[in-house]
Amino acid sequence: MSAKGISNMANNEWSTPLNFIHSARAVMGTIELDPATNNTAQNNIQADTYYIRETDGLQQHWEGNVWLNPPYGRGLAKQFMDKLLQHYLAGDVKQAIVLTNNVTDTTWFAETLGANASAFCFPSSRIQFVTPPDTKQSSNSHGQVFSYLGNSGDRFADEFSQYGMVLTPFK
Repeated sequence: MSAKGISNMANNEWSTPLNFIHSARAVMGTIELDPATNNTAQNNIQADTYYIRETDGLQQHWEGNVWLNPPYGRGLAKQFMDKLLQHYLAGDVKQAIVLTNNVTDTTWFAETLGANASAFCFPSSRIQFVTPPDTKQSSNSHGQVFSYLGNSGDRFADEFSQYGMVLTPFK
């Protein structure tokens, strides 16, 4: 990742609320990898393996059940989606739950998650992410979507329907 990418990542270390992590674990059984996280978030996520900004998940091998809340900085979400898709299509990643901004109108979303996810959850309210230490609390100004890659779309739908509308793509 470029130095610019790494510095952009520093502004993206907001953590996912614990209830969503519990739901991801309920669907996948385990969270074996979190490739875009921070040490504080790992207090809740507790992935078997995780990569922080300094260990650069984009430069690592991914496998197993993946939880991914990628950095939303310019171009970074696409890089993480491309990496996820590479390992998912190769069979390294068995399942993944990805939390991104609801940007279904972007090319990167359509070509990665839109073309490969087996289910989506559109939360009925905006997610209030956990604020990084020493950062001013602010409201989330974007809607999100959870995307599921794997063979347990029904389990994902059952679990995530508590948060909002769940859709399975017609293929």
